[in-house]
Amino acid sequence: MPDFFSGFFMLLKKLNSEKGFSLMEIMVAVVITAITLCGILLTYITSFALIKTSKNASMAASAERGLMDEIRNTSFPLIFSTYNGVTFTVNNMPSNKGVIYVDDTNPELLEVTISVSWQEGNKVIGEDTNFNGVLDSGEDLNSDNILNSPVELVTLISNR
Repeated sequence: MPDFFSGFFMLLKKLNSEKGFSLMEIMVAVVITAITLCGILLTYITSFALIKTSKNASMAASAERGLMDEIRNTSFPLIFSTYNGVTFTVNNMPSNKGVIYVDDTNPELLEVTISVSWQEGNKVIGEDTNFNGVLDSGEDLNSDNILNSPVELVTLISNR
């Protein structure tokens, strides 16, 4: 048994006598650190882009809710003539345009759709790519004859 311990202690002594790291160990550590830092930086940049998108979507939704309240407080017979096809812009948002659609297929029940499109960097959020509030050729991606957006408010208003 003493031979086992003496061999073990000699091995520990040998391991402790080597000082420093080899060039290969340093290179591996640098590569691992660089990959980790790149991942963290990419996450940081992506989170800033998502924060910007969230902020713009929130501003668009707030503007849509304000307009929807205004429409609900309008006399039913005047809603279609006053609001159908009306365009608007959202304050403090880059390159944007909103549009209101009123479907009066059923004269006793109006379907009101409010949609906002905006630009974020090189990307357009929504179908109105030129921000004119008019459905142009190539903009209606889902063929429903309105300019859609991820931030869209749709409601039904009945004649009481």
